[in-house]
Amino acid sequence: MDPSSASYENDINMEPKSDGMNQVQRIVKNIGVTGLAQVLTSLMAFILLIYLARILGEADFGIYNFAMSVTALFVVITDLGVNQLLVREIARERDRSSEYVNSAVTLKIPLSIMTFIGIVLFSWIFRYGDKVVILLYLLGLYNILLTVSSTYLSLFQAWEKMEYVATFQIIEKIIVVSLGLYVLILGYGVVAIGCVYLIAGFFDICVALLISKRIVKHELDFNLKFQKSILIKALPLAVGSIFSIVFFRIDSVILGFLKGYAAVGIYTAAYNPLLTLSSIIGGMFSSALYPVMSRYFRKDRNSLQKLIETSSKYIALIGMPITVFLITAADKVIFILYGGKYLDSIICFQILSFFIVFRLMNPTIGTFLIAIEKQNVQVPIIVLTAAFNVILNLILIPEFSYIAASISTVLSEMMLYYLFAYFIKKYHGPTKIHSQIIKPFIASVPMAAVISLLDTPLIIPVAVLVYLGCLLLLKALDEDDMKIIRSVLSF
Repeated sequence: MDPSSASYENDINMEPKSDGMNQVQRIVKNIGVTGLAQVLTSLMAFILLIYLARILGEADFGIYNFAMSVTALFVVITDLGVNQLLVREIARERDRSSEYVNSAVTLKIPLSIMTFIGIVLFSWIFRYGDKVVILLYLLGLYNILLTVSSTYLSLFQAWEKMEYVATFQIIEKIIVVSLGLYVLILGYGVVAIGCVYLIAGFFDICVALLISKRIVKHELDFNLKFQKSILIKALPLAVGSIFSIVFFRIDSVILGFLKGYAAVGIYTAAYNPLLTLSSIIGGMFSSALYPVMSRYFRKDRNSLQKLIETSSKYIALIGMPITVFLITAADKVIFILYGGKYLDSIICFQILSFFIVFRLMNPTIGTFLIAIEKQNVQVPIIVLTAAFNVILNLILIPEFSYIAASISTVLSEMMLYYLFAYFIKKYHGPTKIHSQIIKPFIASVPMAAVISLLDTPLIIPVAVLVYLGCLLLLKALDEDDMKIIRSVLSF
């Protein structure tokens, strides 16, 4: 065993031995920790986005989102799927933690340089104004630093110690939001926000080095043969990551090119709150379940099957009523968020709300394919869906602008979900993923009627009670669910 890994295990007891925590409780603990971080960081980011939208206005808010989308596309070059691979491999071979992490960080140095050169060339080719170019550089550097620092955080995820990742994410977001709000209050513009992100990027790399020094001895590792093997293994994940970013970000980029930054601002004013919400729920499930799925694939296929079905069920139980509520109350939500501004975003918000259930499901079932070592299958799925999204945007945006981007996003999410589910059935066997949506959908119909008919400040608790009552009538929770609930409560 690598001595640094052994020291880490002795120091902070990564592997539970005598505490009696069963796997369900450990998953719930990691979901809870990840969920807390997702909630806190997403809410903080959400607050910043709301103030950015209100203070900057549609055009500058559009520039911010355009630059963030473009740099997110380029920064995939820095990672090339390596971080995701590290989680899987270290979860299986914990004694090789130092070897994997040091090799990966060394590999990312030239990749980071290539990424920034790509951003510079992009800015030069398209001859953007000074404001856009400076913001592209600042956000590009931030995303590069964040990606490199996340290499060290992959170790904690692999060891199922999500509290360290959560602490890092929360502190970083506090810096971004507090400094971001400060410069906005002082009257500075979108370029100052880019400077705030760059400061946060330097913080990320410093803290990542600090908290990981007890785990690995920081050194450059030029084991070219091993790094080549990492890249080969990560290649399918890299292609998947590239097209995933295309899938999520290309709408803002195409809108910026074809309809201007104001259209991007209107679209992202609707998209960002929904993305925040789905990231909280979907992200905490997939992050906590991935290392467990990877182990179960090798050791316990029956438990793996149960895990994906149960996870899908709970995601559907949470996601379906959220979808119905947001569609029904879109105008109220937009008004609360932006006051009298961004009223054109209401129709986008209603359309985009349809993707909530699928957006929540997709990270988990997509992660399932990686865990069972079918990343080679995941790649063509994501490529096909991303291509569908790009083509649809290019066809529809010139005529229908941000409404077209909203429709394209929903249809693409649905396509991704059904393709994931199809190949899980093909390579793993039949599952009950689809059927998990049925009862939550039925229970949401009466809830939608209540929301439409009643106009009261108590509409949310009333709607929740109606939904829960319908779930009980439909017997949506079985005995296995009650056992899991009791296990969680005993923890």
